[in-house]
Amino acid sequence: MQDHRIPVPKDDRFMDELVRQIDLLPVPASLSGRDEEKLNESLRIVGLIRATFRRRYRRQALAVLIADIVICSVICLIGYLVLIPEVTATPALQFISTWRYLFIGIINVGLLFVLCRDVALGQF
Repeated sequence: MQDHRIPVPKDDRFMDELVRQIDLLPVPASLSGRDEEKLNESLRIVGLIRATFRRRYRRQALAVLIADIVICSVICLIGYLVLIPEVTATPALQFISTWRYLFIGIINVGLLFVLCRDVALGQF
């Protein structure tokens, strides 16, 4: 193998010739550097769109949270004031009075689910 190897000079002449030939090779258009301005502009536009969507979704999430708090507070207040256990005389009202927190919780979770689904679909 040693006898049939390609002779390579020991000085830098070989590397200089290799670098010169590599520099003569054509450069793809995507690596030429001319599109760098377009890329920077595109990245800036994407950043602006991302920031706009981030602000929009934060406002929507805050609106859903405030709406859920208000609606759930009203439901809890109505459930607490209307369904006082001493006042309920019928068995149906006693059942509702006993399980009122479960019903209010189910209504609140359902309401939150509906509002979050509307935000995810972009309808809020």
